[in-house]
Amino acid sequence: MLFREMQEADLEEILALDREIFRSMAYSEKDFLYAISGKFDKAIVLVEEEEIIAYGIFRLLGTEAELESIAVREAHRGKGYGRLLLEEFLRIGKKEGVGKVFLEVREGNLPGRGLYEAMGFQNFGRRKDYYRDPVEDALLMERIIE
Repeated sequence: MLFREMQEADLEEILALDREIFRSMAYSEKDFLYAISGKFDKAIVLVEEEEIIAYGIFRLLGTEAELESIAVREAHRGKGYGRLLLEEFLRIGKKEGVGKVFLEVREGNLPGRGLYEAMGFQNFGRRKDYYRDPVEDALLMERIIE
């Protein structure tokens, strides 16, 4: 298993996976190309035996960062891959001088919320009806990086 930067050659597989997981909230090809460009984003994939089993996008904004997306292939959920990606992003953030990380999570995404809380993120707000398919609030979370 290894982390590597997301590449244009990954797009077909990543787009299919993103649509499968996020349905109507899926990123566009343009969004992924921007992330891959590295201008503000760190886009990485977790690969095992040549299969992308998870990916994530982390936006660096000076001393702050936003976790844009973490996605784990359904067959590989519950194995700690989301935690590994999050730990990698926090490591990158610390190296880049980030002091605080923000994220949004679907209120009903109990596994995601559990992971973020276990990794030290705290709820500080809500965006009403932010998500579609189904309509659901987003919880706003933050974590200090020390």
